[in-house]
Amino acid sequence: MRVLMLAGYFKAGGSPSVMQRLAFNLTKKGHNVTLGALRFKTYPCSTPYDWVVLPRNIANLKRFLESFDIIHNHHPLTNYLSLLSSKPFIYHYHGSPTLLLRYNMFFSFLTAGQNIDLAIAISDTAKSELQNFYPFKKIFTIYNGVDTSEFRLRLQGKYRKGNPQFLFVGNLYPHKNVKHLLLAMRKIVKDCPNSHLMIVGTGKMLSTLQPLIANLSLTKHVQLTGKIPDSELPEYYSSCDVYISASKWELFGLPLLEAMACGKPIVASSIPAHIELLTKSGAGQIYQLGNISDLAEKMITVSRNSFSYQQLCRRFAEQYDWSVVTQQVINLYDDLIN
Repeated sequence: MRVLMLAGYFKAGGSPSVMQRLAFNLTKKGHNVTLGALRFKTYPCSTPYDWVVLPRNIANLKRFLESFDIIHNHHPLTNYLSLLSSKPFIYHYHGSPTLLLRYNMFFSFLTAGQNIDLAIAISDTAKSELQNFYPFKKIFTIYNGVDTSEFRLRLQGKYRKGNPQFLFVGNLYPHKNVKHLLLAMRKIVKDCPNSHLMIVGTGKMLSTLQPLIANLSLTKHVQLTGKIPDSELPEYYSSCDVYISASKWELFGLPLLEAMACGKPIVASSIPAHIELLTKSGAGQIYQLGNISDLAEKMITVSRNSFSYQQLCRRFAEQYDWSVVTQQVINLYDDLIN
């Protein structure tokens, strides 16, 4: 099967990462995959699939689209390309955190929604949100996957700095609400003076966090790693006792699943996507968003029982190994084509 994975603007981040994982695993299963985008800020390296900048000429673009068996789009801007193709067209919804993305999605559905054969949402929470934008006849929930051979139990854990050790991984955007993790740590260190928080990632909030850490007298208890190689991530997860997220908005939360694959429990804010994952997995506790005392209390409670969650976390993550998730996508492809 010839599959075109579409993006508007390809750069490092959540949905491009999912696209690459899907492309890689589809290729492993014998399919011919091309990753296409209007523009690349970062380029896939050493991949078994092809990648290409989309033709600017309308006639050439139409011929290009018609050369595939199925088109799997991951960005609202490229929904318009469904107007140029007779091939089965899928829209994969990863979320719309900005006003610009929401406008793009709304107008793309208004213009081209009838040409989209089905939609995939990355969670039931995302499915409900997408249905508010457009009444698709077919919407399927398929979770993002995790490589359970890469993210696994009993890795070395060489980045451990404290006891208990907490971890956050993600882009440091305002909605990630990392400041609340620091405020919770200020409470925790009073009772647990050896506790430590590792914050892995980079973004626009990074420059504001370092002075805040100093002002809260947390220099010995919090480390900002900045961006790290993806290959090191499993060791960071394995070094912690509990993974924490104070995010104000998510539709899935891939780091939660990666932490579970390493056998680590979760403490996460009371947003729908977190509640969905932790209700299904039982792999941790939800705290009331904005309640710093509740967050600190849940972090300590779960850390004291972290080992008891290990097998529960791992079993849940194994249900969403990329091989399983990719097969779910292939089943949708087959149904559309047949």
